[in-house]
Amino acid sequence: MNHANHADIAEAPLVQLEDLAVTFLTPRGAFRAVRSASLEIARGEVLGLVGESGCGKSTVAFAMMNYLPGTARVEGAVRFEGMDIAEFSDAELRELRGNRIAMVYQDPLTSLSPSMRVGPQIEEVIKHHLDLDAEAAQQRVVELFESVGLADPQRMGRRYPHQLSGGQQQRVVIAMALACDPHLLIMDEPTTGLDVTTEATILDLIVELKDRVNAGILFVSHNLGVIARVADRVAVMYAGEIVEEAPVRELFKNPRHPYTVGLLSCVPQPPGDDGIERQLRSIPGSVFDAQSAQTDSCLFAPRCPLVKDACLQSSPLPAQVSDGHTARCFYHSDVTEDLWGELRERLLKPEPDDAAPVLNAEDLRKFYGGGRKKYILFGPTVRRPVRALVDVDMRVEGGRTLGIVGESGSGKSTAARAIVGLEAKDGGKLELRGQALEGDVGDRTEDQRSSMRMVFQNPTSSLNPKLPIKHAITRALRKFAGVSHSESQERAEQLMNAVGLDPLYLDRRPSELSGGQQQRVALASAFAANPDLVVADEAVSALDVSVQAQVLNLLEQHQRETGNSYVFITHDLGVVRYVSDDILVLYAGHVAEYGPSEAVLSTPSHPYTEALLSAAPVPDPDAEPTHIRLEGSVPTLRSAFKGCFFAGRCPRKIGDICDNEPPPEQRGPGGERHMINCHIPVDELEQLQREDSGRQVARSSS
Repeated sequence: MNHANHADIAEAPLVQLEDLAVTFLTPRGAFRAVRSASLEIARGEVLGLVGESGCGKSTVAFAMMNYLPGTARVEGAVRFEGMDIAEFSDAELRELRGNRIAMVYQDPLTSLSPSMRVGPQIEEVIKHHLDLDAEAAQQRVVELFESVGLADPQRMGRRYPHQLSGGQQQRVVIAMALACDPHLLIMDEPTTGLDVTTEATILDLIVELKDRVNAGILFVSHNLGVIARVADRVAVMYAGEIVEEAPVRELFKNPRHPYTVGLLSCVPQPPGDDGIERQLRSIPGSVFDAQSAQTDSCLFAPRCPLVKDACLQSSPLPAQVSDGHTARCFYHSDVTEDLWGELRERLLKPEPDDAAPVLNAEDLRKFYGGGRKKYILFGPTVRRPVRALVDVDMRVEGGRTLGIVGESGSGKSTAARAIVGLEAKDGGKLELRGQALEGDVGDRTEDQRSSMRMVFQNPTSSLNPKLPIKHAITRALRKFAGVSHSESQERAEQLMNAVGLDPLYLDRRPSELSGGQQQRVALASAFAANPDLVVADEAVSALDVSVQAQVLNLLEQHQRETGNSYVFITHDLGVVRYVSDDILVLYAGHVAEYGPSEAVLSTPSHPYTEALLSAAPVPDPDAEPTHIRLEGSVPTLRSAFKGCFFAGRCPRKIGDICDNEPPPEQRGPGGERHMINCHIPVDELEQLQREDSGRQVARSSS
């Protein structure tokens, strides 16, 4: 290949995409993943790439590395440092990847070998690309671990991936990507599966890296709060096209494409200054089908509230809105914030009646493992069990939603699995509409099993990879709802429409759907049985904001129509505020705070709740990052706490009393149902938190 000279490389953008188009040729036809993408990334710049699932974001990322399968037909050009990547030989590509271009994936476990310690895995990358001996490579690994904020970097390399938390795994992968000081760092949804505190520290790290290294960064995400935090410029992608591109502040303050305005309006917001909560807006329909050929019209026209005759007669080209701001829209000057309609006030839910709650749990306990004796069959116990849930109380009324929040390892998923019987409880009481529930699902009655359905965090694990997705929905309809075989197809199509998917997807296998699309199928399957209680474990974490808004409104509508209840587990505090009537805050298997939603998410709150709220990303580039960051991770509990369960990480710890005495249960300002477990009196907590909030506002305005 003909390499560019050093002068050309210095003057050229780091990465330049010119009319990139990627089509996958399959036995089912051609899938146009990318139709038209033109982008540039400069050195030291972070470009955020956003859009719904299936828009082609990840395909663009892989195209930058020429990392597409043989079934892909690529048109246009991808230039890296002035050179066309398509002209690189296989040997040159191997030298390029991991050295000058590195990638951080959404799931860190896909990048780490489970059978190797993490240190040698990074050493392998270093030895392949850099001329370093074994001792120098080991020292480089320690330096990399220090640079990404991993505690005890000297020993970290000796651990296997399964011995690390999700945040630690992601930091290791980022360290691996930085091993050879790459010129381009591609990050594909690197914080999606992380809880808010871990996500906040990773975002802090990325912002620091942006200032410390001169690499260009492509940051792919569907979380607009994350994009506002890290990006310098933002490109919005729809149906394989770049529909808007602008500097981050310009895009958030003055969006000029209807799709961008729609995405921003889908983000859950707290009540306004008038105290009134508004219904979440959503973008109707679904993304233009990748199997459909290009038409002589705007691809967004079927969903656009601004559509006119010109939009149906020709396809718009990117128009210059202002310096550095383009929008692929004929009527970009007519785009306003209220384009998708005025925000409507949410209907108030009726107060719960005095009937038995749908779900009642008292002193719920679940321990894992332990009980191993010193001499196998006798002697003292040498391995205590992990205390996943310790004396947890919760109550879910009919037609109400209980949100459960907390970091990874706090016991949220264990609570969900104990409720539905996938994990037998070790103590306490569980009741469904006043009837006792056996711990194991196999011991429960058929009516009890059909009255409770669960939606898992990873939809791939709940869908049969060998069968079309309609199998999961029609099976639930026939088994639990008593629908006949002939009626199940029609009802399945209705459910697909309800969760924002084209019924044509019913004949596809799970591997042919994106993660967000798979999650919508899982929700449709759960709704099929019309259960009394749906337990949703991170059910919207894999969804982009537009589909998330559709699903949240769908959940609310379904609840109003059927009167069913939800237990909703999430690490997104904006989502939990929107959907929940009550919130349970778990930490290390213990209840930190419990009560009405607005009371829990306002001042005063438990110091742990305060830390979670502080870490949540805000979809506003001008928002000043809050200062509270929790060091370390949730402890693995093999013995009971002597004092407060949160004392080891609490930023408001007041002394030895926190280490030596269990915290008292206090009533919060939310009334009899609002409980805070903390040694600090509630009025003092309120004063401390309001003072910190005032200082934060002063820093933001200065």
